[in-house]
Amino acid sequence: MKVCILTPEFLPTWGGVGTYTYNLARGLRDLAEVHVLTGTAPRDPDASMDGIWVHSAGPTPGAAAGGSTMRFQLAVRRHLPALVRAEGIDVVHANHAYMSDLLARRRHDAASIVTVHTTLDTQVGGTRRAGNGSPRQPIEERIARWRFALESVERHYLRQTLAMIFVSRWVRERTLREYRVTPRHATVVRNAVDFTEFHPSTEPRGRHPQPRTVLFAGRLLALKGIETLLRAAARVQPEIRLLLAGPGDAAPWRSLAQGLGLGEDRCHFLGQVPYSAMPDLYRSADLVVLPSFSESCPLVALEAMACGTPLIAADAGGVSEIVRDGETGWLFPPGDVDALASRITAVLADPEGTDLLRSRALAWVRENMSIERMATETFRFYEQILEEAAS
Repeated sequence: MKVCILTPEFLPTWGGVGTYTYNLARGLRDLAEVHVLTGTAPRDPDASMDGIWVHSAGPTPGAAAGGSTMRFQLAVRRHLPALVRAEGIDVVHANHAYMSDLLARRRHDAASIVTVHTTLDTQVGGTRRAGNGSPRQPIEERIARWRFALESVERHYLRQTLAMIFVSRWVRERTLREYRVTPRHATVVRNAVDFTEFHPSTEPRGRHPQPRTVLFAGRLLALKGIETLLRAAARVQPEIRLLLAGPGDAAPWRSLAQGLGLGEDRCHFLGQVPYSAMPDLYRSADLVVLPSFSESCPLVALEAMACGTPLIAADAGGVSEIVRDGETGWLFPPGDVDALASRITAVLADPEGTDLLRSRALAWVRENMSIERMATETFRFYEQILEEAAS
């Protein structure tokens, strides 16, 4: 079997879809011949990377950071049909909400499959729940401005998709309900984490320094609940040091933090941290907080758990499918500043309980969220689609 994965971002580019496609491609390479068509240009175009053939559809500058999705769609339209013919591709696997193959589906004969990571409905809903006072990034403003036109295109795209993979039960149920789609084939395959990179420190955990370090990792978007985290951090006693790692304009968030009394000594924006540096960053933190208003199957949660770092997450979307309150992490109501501040204080004050939970979380994520599991389930879905097409 020959598979072509479409993705505007591909590691080392920062982003959930880039990480997902990289992990999936590596997991599939022993089961199929894997090609990746991406807007993130590899060092050598059309090169083999660890047994994966990476083809550049670029340059598509900015696509991975919320730039022009249409630019990547046009690039796929130009490059994909020739690639399918030249390589004899059997399956084209796209990722939503990018709709990468929107303009190319009728230009090739391969089976089309889409992984739904998120939808415009869940993104806009998350931004709205963040409230009007929370700073917005330009991409959030553009999506809100063009929401109805974009959702019309998205609805058409999803209704024309016959085979869908969803990364959580929550995003599956919401997509089928809100968009009234009835794919011929649908399955849930949750995200995975690379345990060779994301694992606990081999050094014993010593006495915690003061102040304690709390980490946020993700794009600096309103829907990520950053305002909730900043307000909670300002209320925590004793004081904590907050680190925020991820791409986006930090200026409005820094201004909000300073207005809450969180100066550089207590709140530091790290910017876009190289993905290779993220495991050490997780391991150096005392606590990871995921305060989002909308998540499907967050990789940040899986990576923190795999690194043995305690996790507090907002109970939004599909989060509760992987974070069990008091067992593999702690949950709080999205947007509840007091609840988050209380939870941070309680977790940092209970090292024995935290150590027990870290062990449970690590055991659960290793058992359930491996790359091998994700790749095998995805490959079986490919086989199902191809078998029907051949019958």
